[in-house]
Amino acid sequence: MTRRFFLAVAILGTAACIDLATDPDEIVAIEFTELPWPSVVAGDTLRDAAGAVTPLAARLFAGDGSEVVGGPLEFLVEEGGVTLGDGNLLIADDTASGTARLRASTSGVQSSPRQIDVVAQPDSMEASGTIAPLEWVVPDNAQSNTSGPLGVNVLSTNDDETTSGVRAWIVTFQLESEGIAIAPSDTSGVFLVNDGGRPSYADTTDAQGKASRRVRIRITPGFTPPDSVIVTVRAGYRGAPLSGGPVQLVLPLRPG
Repeated sequence: MTRRFFLAVAILGTAACIDLATDPDEIVAIEFTELPWPSVVAGDTLRDAAGAVTPLAARLFAGDGSEVVGGPLEFLVEEGGVTLGDGNLLIADDTASGTARLRASTSGVQSSPRQIDVVAQPDSMEASGTIAPLEWVVPDNAQSNTSGPLGVNVLSTNDDETTSGVRAWIVTFQLESEGIAIAPSDTSGVFLVNDGGRPSYADTTDAQGKASRRVRIRITPGFTPPDSVIVTVRAGYRGAPLSGGPVQLVLPLRPG
């Protein structure tokens, strides 16, 4: 009997599993394609950023590294309040919450697991916290010339009309300076960063439903910061903006 070794490997940067078999035509690896959204709403089907229903997908690979099209494929729910419908659609139970765990499978080979949050339906958003002016300094200093977090809360209305934060929901940010939208690739003067200081124009809400980004001013010769900048924050569901959005946050800028 041929001895087989099953190893976890990364294919094209995505988690997969491989069976080191000798037949180059045999399916030996499966790549569970990245999910289109980090969460699925209870009672709804998994959707992409535009709100379109999107099936689960995976790629199969033969022993010689070539992709196998049309091979046998199924998805497995290991835990969580979700089911699989026709066409590999992922459907969340009406009252489900928590985290679901999924795998892709074919011909005895399984992918590494993927997780997805099951959340309440988001219906509104609002500004979070207070905004302190950014007092910039010369010469440039990354820590001093970065604002505090500018954030929003993504909310779901409960049966008793109270609201709760919605986790695992993507929020996008747009920066405007002196009436001009700043391209995400432009880090020459004023731009948005995450908590680690890296340029970033999107965030995923935390367990309390909060998402935020910071404003970084890069002081260089000949550049004078404006008096303020505007950050516009957007979130939606099924392709429609949430109530209360988009949220505009104004950050005052002044020399320290």
